Amino acid sequence: MPLEVDLQELTSRIKDRVEIEAVIARKVRLTRKGNRLWGLCPFHSEKTPSFTVEPARGFFKCFGCGEGGDVISFVMKQDGLEFWEALTLLADEAGVEIPRLSGASAPSPLRDKAREALSLTRSLFHQELGSPSGSGARKYLEDREVSSRMWEHFSLGWAPAEPGWLSQRLRKAGIPDEAMVEAGLAYFVEGTRRLRDRFWDRLMFPVADRSGRTVGFCARFLPGSQSEKRGMGKYVNSPEGPLFPKRRLLYGLDLLADGLREAGEDTPIYLVEGNLDVVMLHQSGYPTTLAALGTSITEDHARALRRHKRPVFLVLDADEAGKKAAWKAGRLMVAEGIPVKVVMLPDGEDPASMISAGNEAQLSQRLDSAWDILDWRLEVWTKKPDFQDPAVQVKAAREIAEWISSTPDPALAEIWSRRAGDRLGLTTESLRRMTENQSQDLSPKAVMSAGNQPPKKKPAQEALKKNEFEILAALLHDSSLFPRHRQELEALELGSSVPKRLLSWCRERRLQSLPFDLFAALREFPEGDTQAFLEAIRQNQPINPEIALESALQALSSNREMAYKESRKEERMEQGELSDSELSNLQRKIDLSASDEHP
Repeated sequence: MPLEVDLQELTSRIKDRVEIEAVIARKVRLTRKGNRLWGLCPFHSEKTPSFTVEPARGFFKCFGCGEGGDVISFVMKQDGLEFWEALTLLADEAGVEIPRLSGASAPSPLRDKAREALSLTRSLFHQELGSPSGSGARKYLEDREVSSRMWEHFSLGWAPAEPGWLSQRLRKAGIPDEAMVEAGLAYFVEGTRRLRDRFWDRLMFPVADRSGRTVGFCARFLPGSQSEKRGMGKYVNSPEGPLFPKRRLLYGLDLLADGLREAGEDTPIYLVEGNLDVVMLHQSGYPTTLAALGTSITEDHARALRRHKRPVFLVLDADEAGKKAAWKAGRLMVAEGIPVKVVMLPDGEDPASMISAGNEAQLSQRLDSAWDILDWRLEVWTKKPDFQDPAVQVKAAREIAEWISSTPDPALAEIWSRRAGDRLGLTTESLRRMTENQSQDLSPKAVMSAGNQPPKKKPAQEALKKNEFEILAALLHDSSLFPRHRQELEALELGSSVPKRLLSWCRERRLQSLPFDLFAALREFPEGDTQAFLEAIRQNQPINPEIALESALQALSSNREMAYKESRKEERMEQGELSDSELSNLQRKIDLSASDEHP
């Protein structure tokens, strides 16, 4: 097979040989109705099927959550894979050989060097933990009763306080400065080319994705360190980016599959707050423990955990922040159909502190006696000093009704209804009516009703976003358009962050005489918002890229002007400065050259 390959043709050949309905049927029970197949959406919880597959067109669409695409998109979304990973997986199934990538689809040297830098940095930090400079970190771990086995198991490391320690070693290994920045290991001092290490004088926790690739770090200062004296954050994470999508990562995720096999079928997944909690619980025989990375639990986390089909135990701190985090995480898990329990810890304690203090037996007892999430919420409400106040009781009933209505499991909803009725002093019938009202309130129709209507979209702003999408879609589908419109494109300033990033990337690639088509972009930006934007472009190829580009460029300036006026009127309206006539005009639909539909 030649080195140069038309990857648009390659994806078409793969999709021709792989039946989308067969791939989706492995995850979703499908029922045929006419020329479509229907099932419960795998991307959000629902009781009535709104997920459909059209085999003839090779597309799926959920009318509930809006997810849609082709078989490659499905595998990416369902299994959390990058575009190239999903393409390779399906190519193997289809018996299609993927040639050695070159030209437009060659791997990004910068991205590959960044991954190399992350892997090398993990080794460097781990080696340094055993050196004389790591003595303070070793003592801290020993004082916390962290075994040397866990140092190895999690590849714990030490970043010395020496300026430029890491960047100097990475340069010697052939890692360019730009790759260190791309990896989040260093940054340029503003306005200069002077490189500065991001991590120094800290205990290092490497973070890996599900495949075991190092994607970033979480760094903790030691008690009494200069970082603590300067009032710096206790924890510093790698910056959010394509290689480190923090809202989708969990600390310990790379060890979860082995942990689940080791622990047995009935073992839950334990969700804790801190990295050290994960390490200590693994040490104590709980190898299915995970933690979020400086963020609260997200829908992405919940969807990822649902795939394992295990209960989730929330082992969060007993303070108010921990309770709020448990409430939010619990709601997300319940909505995804995951059985959830809450582990109540003693005030002021966390799993790591209890194990360090020799209270493993007490912690084990707490884990074994975890509360069902609804029982926990009922206990919180009924223990309030003012619970006998009817207004408080109504608030409690409404919240509990929301929990019941959010679960996709009808049997669980019935059990919860009986328990809640007993605790709150309500009849099953009255609670059922409240639950039904909550379900109606959460329906799409109710959300769009007058009482619950979300903020109106700004027509000019939406048209502006559509123009920017069209410009990038045209360029990435036909990069030969750039020289024909070079003067306009080089002077163009875009407002949205993702199109702005992609246009800048196109310019840089062109200056370096490197290809900048869609597939090169998919390789360069494999994750995050940029990847989602590129996936939308892949699914919406313009019929005539040149006409699409010219139309978008022509409409851009007028839409930008209208967007500015729209924004100014909104500001004046908030300040009460608009006249009645202006308020009336504001309600009229802006006549835009672009259509209302946009990605």
